[in-house]
Amino acid sequence: MANTEAGTPLPHLGDYFKDLYHCSDCGYCVDAIWQERGIEHICATLGSHSPGLSYSGQGYIKLARAWLEGEELALPTLAERVFSCTGCGNCERICPIGLRPMNINRALRRELVDRDLAPQSATGICANVSSQQNPGGAPFAERYAFVDRRAFAESAGVGATHQGAGAATIYLPGCAAAHARPAEASAAVELLAAAGIQVQLLGDEDRCCGAPLRELGFAAAARAQGAQLAERLNARGYDLLLTSGCECANTFIGMDRQRTFAAWLADAMEQGVLRLVASTELPVVACMESCQATQATRAGNPDDNAALPRILAALGVPVVGDAASPYRLCCGGSGGMAALHPESSQAMARARIDAVAGAAALVSVDPRCVAQLEAARTADDPPVYGIAEFLRCHFTIAGGAA
Repeated sequence: MANTEAGTPLPHLGDYFKDLYHCSDCGYCVDAIWQERGIEHICATLGSHSPGLSYSGQGYIKLARAWLEGEELALPTLAERVFSCTGCGNCERICPIGLRPMNINRALRRELVDRDLAPQSATGICANVSSQQNPGGAPFAERYAFVDRRAFAESAGVGATHQGAGAATIYLPGCAAAHARPAEASAAVELLAAAGIQVQLLGDEDRCCGAPLRELGFAAAARAQGAQLAERLNARGYDLLLTSGCECANTFIGMDRQRTFAAWLADAMEQGVLRLVASTELPVVACMESCQATQATRAGNPDDNAALPRILAALGVPVVGDAASPYRLCCGGSGGMAALHPESSQAMARARIDAVAGAAALVSVDPRCVAQLEAARTADDPPVYGIAEFLRCHFTIAGGAA
């Protein structure tokens, strides 16, 4: 199948017309190396999937422009290129003139989805979210297996379907924490309770926020998912919404009364609301940046990657490596890469682990990154933790401010 008609309607590319005709072919988004800025190449797809230009940010701009101008393209081949991006955003962060190749990639995905040309593995993710409310297809009934909901309701004074009035904090673990890294979700709930937070869980009312679908180009399905979750949240009522999933947090950017768990934790430590005392010899830690957390800064939100060293420093945890860099290569956990190209995705995670030297533990604020790195880890590698589970493993609660 090929596109042969000039002027083929491509509505999703309309917002990027200026970008398509201003690329200077500088190559920053292809093979940048800039030691002073901590840049050792920029694109995980080029490094671990294919080195071809058409798999890069610059390549997506060229492909979109060619399609828009009516050039004959083999659309299934285009789909293979377009659905090989992790959506990490490095290409946009490094672009010296502010072009948006990652967003152009997502627009191309939407065009292909509209033509039923998304790969089967991508449509499978969409089906999983529809049926089980998570991209991996884990049974929805297991979403809150990380906590004994009856015991939780008794200790917290609220139930999983509580409709109570007054102040309320709702904790949303997100798909990755709930299903792929439940230890992080349970540890987060314990830390919130230790700080005196009356936490509510949505339980059976919970829904995927749609972030995995938005990454893949299923925009309408993503909006429907987001609307379902918003309806349930609004019906419950809350004063604060806390999320563990970094991709989930990006979905809620712009909403009032929403914070990430990592941002809350950093403030709780600094304000003395939560005080912890080391219970083990503290390991030397490497902070594993999340590209999804870095993307939040583009919308004016704080970068949770920066919150992580703040938390560790406050507790006296030794950290190895440079300060958080916005240009670290993606671990392969986002953009649907793990399902679309599992071997390449694992190679990305492996490369991320191999780049760390001198650490006895790897810690991230992003449960999806933690699960991705854990899947590629060997017995010879340092253990991988989410920030909440790291604190639970190495600290005891000493109390907090009244």
